[in-house]
Amino acid sequence: MLPAMLSLPKILLLLVVIVGVVMVSKFLRGNRKNDDKVGNAGPEALDMTKCTVCGNFVAANHPGCERQGCPYGA
Repeated sequence: MLPAMLSLPKILLLLVVIVGVVMVSKFLRGNRKNDDKVGNAGPEALDMTKCTVCGNFVAANHPGCERQGCPYGA
């Protein structure tokens, strides 16, 4: 006989442990998804406009492209 033979109680205990780990994992993953949705917004999108001088897109509060005649320059 093999010394490390699996008996029915050992198999059942292994199944209970596996199911417990899966349930705890689902519970923790579910809470993390809810935390991301509540008050944890990412960076806001900026409106971009095309510079008529250089053709690059710049944000409204950007200092500009630093070229002469840039309409978005400081």
